[in-house]
Amino acid sequence: MDFEVLIIGGGVVGLACAAECASNGFSTILIERHDSFGQETSSRNSEVIHSGIYYSTNSLKANLCVPSNNNLYSFCKENNVWFNRCGKLIVAVTTEEEEDIAKLQEQGEINGVPEIQFLTARQARTLEPNIECVSALLIPSTGIVDSHALMKAYMVEAKSSGAEIIFGVEFLSVIKKMDGYKLLLNESSGEEIELSAKFVINSGGLAADKIAEQFGVNIDEAGYRLYPNRGHYFRVALSISKLISRLIYPVPLKSHVGLGMHITIDKSGQVKLGPDQEYCFSMPENQWYTFDESRKEKFFHAVKRYFPSLEMNDLSPDQIGVRPKVQKPGDGAKDFIISEESKRGLPGLVNLIGIESPGLTCARGIARYVVENFIK
Repeated sequence: MDFEVLIIGGGVVGLACAAECASNGFSTILIERHDSFGQETSSRNSEVIHSGIYYSTNSLKANLCVPSNNNLYSFCKENNVWFNRCGKLIVAVTTEEEEDIAKLQEQGEINGVPEIQFLTARQARTLEPNIECVSALLIPSTGIVDSHALMKAYMVEAKSSGAEIIFGVEFLSVIKKMDGYKLLLNESSGEEIELSAKFVINSGGLAADKIAEQFGVNIDEAGYRLYPNRGHYFRVALSISKLISRLIYPVPLKSHVGLGMHITIDKSGQVKLGPDQEYCFSMPENQWYTFDESRKEKFFHAVKRYFPSLEMNDLSPDQIGVRPKVQKPGDGAKDFIISEESKRGLPGLVNLIGIESPGLTCARGIARYVVENFIK
């Protein structure tokens, strides 16, 4: 074997897996098709450190997110990664939405989210004078992180523990599946190379289902098919951004597709709005990141209802992110898929499928889960 562990994909989860495997003494290589790390979902998101309040009891998302939240803050402190534990308000704008707030509080407390506080309208306005609501939940453990710096820190840790991380190398196919795996890879120069490993971790993000399929997994039968879903973000003028000091979320969408059009704050203190939700079924992949400025009015009205100081001309285009959803339209909320494939005749293959939010928060928790349960 060339390596004990080969990881496909250099997003935040793949890098965390490389750090965790190498620090546990496994010879490790990570390959990434792009020329740097985190070029897709990992760097095109809200950069939120999630609390774990939203997720179903005993789901992987709930069980991983709550401890990962605290561990991530500790990691950032130890590795000089910028973060802001600013807290979050989830706001009920109408009395009808207060039932949703109550259910969220109950779910968060079941999940072990610390220090959730119910706020009256007056209490909420004391914290955020420019936000309108009838009540709110304060989640002090929510924050934001510099995702690029976090990924770099995982990469530095992985390399210092002996891992090799290679960019510009794309997974092509599986040559051999017995006694470990031999993979055919393609370098950016066009040269094809072969590498073998006892364990393969598929952390391919938006391509994870296609990678699993190359190993012989029937992705429809397994429930692994991904339904890419893109979301726009708009920036808010800095003068208006100064009116907000915490993340502000509405109650989640009834469709379970997302958490609603929310307000986040970046490292510079600038407020961003988003994301919206759009499945990419009828859109060529080369158009996924084409910004549609006509959505500006929809964003404005969605956020104006709880941030009345906002004006249309305060908004300007920011970015688009694409989520690797296993949830297709009409489905309920879906959990992470973390699956070792011995039952499919593929021992040592670990598929990470549908790792969207809270994947950034949970990256190291996912990596530990994989190593503790499957890399032996």
